[in-house]
Amino acid sequence: MKRLAIALAAGAAASLVAAPSAAAEPTVGTAVYVQIRQSFAPVDGDDQCVGTSALGPVRRGSSVVLSEGGIATDSPKVAVGQFYRSRLSDGVCEALYITSAPMRPAFNVQFAGPGGELSPTFGPTPSEPVTYQPGIEQVVKVDIDLPPGP
Repeated sequence: MKRLAIALAAGAAASLVAAPSAAAEPTVGTAVYVQIRQSFAPVDGDDQCVGTSALGPVRRGSSVVLSEGGIATDSPKVAVGQFYRSRLSDGVCEALYITSAPMRPAFNVQFAGPGGELSPTFGPTPSEPVTYQPGIEQVVKVDIDLPPGP
């Protein structure tokens, strides 16, 4: 079921991402898998959880911004992806974003809420190759353990 969801997400992402120009760097299907261990709230509906406090932008209608992985948080942006779904699993909020990005060993990751609000930048976060999911060639796993803010 999980593979089917990712395959559907890959197809949806392909329709959202504009074709790169001839001079642009080639991109591949990229999943951004987020695990929020704190700073989330359960919700009813299609999604099962949303981020809270500094992670408030992690919700339906939000985007993920991938930039060159490095110490500098102002590194060049290389991709913007769309929120696909969230769910609760073993007390952890899991969110999935889909995009098309150049192959990189690592990315900096930031979330932009529907109203333009931005999360902190996380990274550099390593990417991993994906060989088991058609349409997705790399995954960026972001494990966030920020305590809830006031």
